[in-house]
Amino acid sequence: MDNSVDIGLKVLGGIGFVVAVLNYRNQVRIKRAEWLKSLYEKFFESSTYKEVRVWLDYDHLEEKLGAADPAVRESNEEKFTDFLNFFEFIGVLYSSNHLTFRQVFDVFDYYLKKIKSDDNCQKWINEYGFEKLKRLLKKVT
Repeated sequence: MDNSVDIGLKVLGGIGFVVAVLNYRNQVRIKRAEWLKSLYEKFFESSTYKEVRVWLDYDHLEEKLGAADPAVRESNEEKFTDFLNFFEFIGVLYSSNHLTFRQVFDVFDYYLKKIKSDDNCQKWINEYGFEKLKRLLKKVT
């Protein structure tokens, strides 16, 4: 009898372990979905990055970063830096395995491709050391 109780406890322990692993994986998926939803809302639904998105969409970035008026140029540079910092943060989440590349790319593919292909973006990224964003962009094709 002791042997059957011992086996039963081992089986229950194994089942408990499997349930715990499955629960953990499910919680990780939920957390990643929450991160992506939050990032999506901040980027697309908030007006914070809308102006810079338009600059990239219509190829006005060089003009905006080179504005003749120093105050306007400084304001535009600040907005653009904030925009890149948003993607640097995504790079941090990717680098620390909080988000997968597939998840990031599925939501932000258009702008990741725009950033990667735009010479002004690349110059800014290299000049100001957006290292996590650089790592993320290396995977963009």
